[in-house]
Amino acid sequence: MTAAVGDNSRADRERRVSFSYYHQKDRDIAAKIRELNEQKKSNRQNAKAAGFASSKLDHYLKAFLAEDQQKPVDKHRSERENLIWLGLIQDNPQGDLLADRATHEQMVAAKGFHAGLNALDRVSGFDGGSSDDRHWLESYDLGRQEYETTIPDIMARIKAEADKESPPEDEDDDK
Repeated sequence: MTAAVGDNSRADRERRVSFSYYHQKDRDIAAKIRELNEQKKSNRQNAKAAGFASSKLDHYLKAFLAEDQQKPVDKHRSERENLIWLGLIQDNPQGDLLADRATHEQMVAAKGFHAGLNALDRVSGFDGGSSDDRHWLESYDLGRQEYETTIPDIMARIKAEADKESPPEDEDDDK
């Protein structure tokens, strides 16, 4: 049976199949999101047990991912000003007004150390061989070294805590 002119059944079927294609992709993505959210939830629980609040992780990630690095700094200044106005922290007018600012060298070192600590790419973004590049790379290596020497102890403590919490295995299982 051929479709007559004006018969929309084929177009309707194709539309339904096309919709199904996008629905399947959406469904798969939603499943991945659920899985990732469960992983994030577990990570946050572990971080909380280690003494890190979710809000600290959120703030750090937001500042890390900011396209404009000045925005988190401006927000910090505004929040600091609010705390001063509320009398929760002291305003020190006799102090150096720029004392809370990092020097260029300190910023380069902090960014390199952070990149190394978090196993990001070992690329400074400065001109290769420049003093900033060398300083960043040295700081990167220090960050990697800090991570690699400290994380085994942390993981061993986490494993030991998990072993304490898990029920003892029955010796009969080996027989």
